[in-house]
Amino acid sequence: MGMENKKMEMRFKQKLRTLIGSVTHTQNIADQAKELAEAYMTAAQINDSDACRVIENVSCACEEALQVLIDELSKEHALISVSDDENKK
Repeated sequence: MGMENKKMEMRFKQKLRTLIGSVTHTQNIADQAKELAEAYMTAAQINDSDACRVIENVSCACEEALQVLIDELSKEHALISVSDDENKK
């Protein structure tokens, strides 16, 4: 892999880590908003609230996105580990 490709790969991995942090933050906010809504709204109000549905969807989307991003970073680390193990032989 060329030096330029290695730099791009490192930048990509850094962006993945940054995304993980941002998505985690967004999910925490969505979960907190959901808890607050449940604390003061009735079940009927929650069911009728478009905002509550969006908050739930955001939380679920964040969870799925985190899994994909973490899997991608883990895959990269696994490839590096396998490569390092093969180089030691």
